[in-house]
Amino acid sequence: MSRYQRYMERSNKKERNTANVPNIDSSTFEIIENTPSTKIDKECQIEIFSSVENEGKTFICNRYIYSDKEICDCEVQTEISSNSKIIKYDKKTKHQGCNTIEKIYAHQATITENKYFTGFRSIGEDEELIDLAGVTLDNFRFLLKRTVDKHKYMVAKEDRLLIFLMKMKLGVTFSALSVLFGVHRTTVSRIFYLYLEELASATSNLIFWPSKSVVQRTMPDCFHPNYSNTRVIIDCTEFQIEVPSTVDNRVWCYSHYKKGFTAKVLIGITPGGFISFKSKVAGGRKSDSQITVESGLVDLLENGDIVLADKGFPQIKKFLDESGKEIGLVMPPFLKNNMNFSRDETDATYSIARVRIHVERIMQRLRLYQILNKIPQNLFCHIDDILHICCVLVNLQSSIFSNK
Repeated sequence: MSRYQRYMERSNKKERNTANVPNIDSSTFEIIENTPSTKIDKECQIEIFSSVENEGKTFICNRYIYSDKEICDCEVQTEISSNSKIIKYDKKTKHQGCNTIEKIYAHQATITENKYFTGFRSIGEDEELIDLAGVTLDNFRFLLKRTVDKHKYMVAKEDRLLIFLMKMKLGVTFSALSVLFGVHRTTVSRIFYLYLEELASATSNLIFWPSKSVVQRTMPDCFHPNYSNTRVIIDCTEFQIEVPSTVDNRVWCYSHYKKGFTAKVLIGITPGGFISFKSKVAGGRKSDSQITVESGLVDLLENGDIVLADKGFPQIKKFLDESGKEIGLVMPPFLKNNMNFSRDETDATYSIARVRIHVERIMQRLRLYQILNKIPQNLFCHIDDILHICCVLVNLQSSIFSNK
C-alpha cells in the first residue's frame, strides 16, 4: 500500500467532511508531507479477552507526533465489562499465642539477715579484712593500740582505723568511703590525715636497721655459701603521680624511663625479706645511684658487708671505694664490646638473680596498696608518711620465705 493510500485510510476513520475535501493527487501529498507542523496521527487498538466467555477488555492508545517540536500526547482507554466484581479485602486479625505459660518478671532484692555492711563489725574473718584493708585481724588490733583519741567523732575508733586502711589498700576516694560509712566526705578526709600522722609517728621504729648478728641468724639457705655476708638488697621503685602544678616540680619529677611524672624511692631489705631501709621520696628524674648516695645508706654499712643490686647502680662502686670501708657491691656483669657473655658471666648472672629476686617480691607487695598507683597532688606533702605506712604494713605480713 502506498503512502498516499494509508493517508486516505486514516482520514476516513476520523469522519472528515468529504464534501469539502478536494481531490488530492500524489503531487499534492508530497506538498502536504513537506509542509511544516504537519500532524501525523497514529492509532493502535488491542483487544484482550479473558477465559470467561463474553467478557473482554479493550485497550486503545492514540499517539500524536508533531514534527516541528517534540510533543507526545498519549491517551489510554480501558474498558472493563460490567460483569467484573470488585472484591474488598478486609481480613480481621487477632493475637494468637503458642499455648505457652505467660511469665511475669519482677525486680526482687535479696536481703540476707544481719549481712549489711556496718563497718568493722561486719568483718569476721582474716580474708575479708585483708581484701579491704590489707591486714589481718591481729595486725589490725596491733595498730589500733597505737592510736590515741585526740578528737571526738561520731564514728567508732575501729571504723576510723578501717577507713584509713581502706584508703591505703583500695585507693578509693573520700566520697566513696563516705557513702560506705554514712558520714560526710570532709569527716573521712580529716580521719585519714589524722591517722596518717599518728601511725607514722607511732610506727617509726618498725622500719629499722638490724644488727649484723640478727641478719646472719635470719639468713635463708639460698644465700649460702656465695652470698652469706649479704647485709642488704637494694632497689629503686617509681610510683606514678599527678602532674605537678609548678614547672620546677615537673622538671624534677619527669622520668624518661617511665615516660611520665613519677616519685622514686630507694628500698633496702635484709636477706630474710624485711624492709630495713627506706630513703626519702625523690623526683623521678634522679638516678638510682644519686638517690643511694644521698640516702645515707653507706653510713650504716660495716666492713665485710655485701650489697646486692641490679645494673642500675654502676656509679656507687666508686663512692663505696672512696668511703674507706671494705664493702662489696655485687651486680650482674655488663656486656662489653657487644660480645656475648662467657660461660662464667652467664652463671654469675643467674646466681645473682636467684638471690636478688626477693627484693622484687617485696616491691610487688608494696604495689598492692592502690594508693600508690597514682598519687594525687593533695597528698604530695604526705608522700613520705604514706610510703612509710606502706612499708610497715608489708613488714607486718608473713615472710616471703616458707618455714622450711
